[in-house]
Amino acid sequence: MQSIDLRLTDSFPEPEFSRLQMLVFADVQQHSDELESILLDEAGSGVSPQSFSPMLRLGAYQGDELVGWSCGWMERGQVFYMANSGVRPSHRRRGIYTSLLNAIRAHVLAEGGRLIRSQHSVLNNTVIIAKLRAGFNVSGLSQYGEMGTLVELTLHLSEKRKQMYRSRVLPYVAGAT
Repeated sequence: MQSIDLRLTDSFPEPEFSRLQMLVFADVQQHSDELESILLDEAGSGVSPQSFSPMLRLGAYQGDELVGWSCGWMERGQVFYMANSGVRPSHRRRGIYTSLLNAIRAHVLAEGGRLIRSQHSVLNNTVIIAKLRAGFNVSGLSQYGEMGTLVELTLHLSEKRKQMYRSRVLPYVAGAT
């Protein structure tokens, strides 16, 4: 097996990246004519899109082929939002996603980040389980037209923050049983 290299990049090659995203998310992303209509109306409203912090793009390459990626940005409060990640189906279960997670964690720590958060379709068990194993905690649920119900996961990057989170959440969990 050829080795996988992780590289920061300013952009991913198109249209290959868009095709890879469609392949990776095909089982959880639903097309909606209703949502498409709403998005077109909003695009024509004259309201400028929200600006974001510079996006971090980390690609996993086998030779010159992009086989996985992770994208995200810093938010207020030194929170890194891990917006989008995936691994080509033919390259899964080889540790690529774990390598991407570890590289993102190292980058966020080096930038002074305090936590990493992400949202996932509740149907995306593979990624949810991988992140729970990596130390992420379930921190919320939300509903979106395109993806349905999403679970929010949070990774606290310091022991003090982990302890604070546990002390604030566990009393409610213990009282519910």
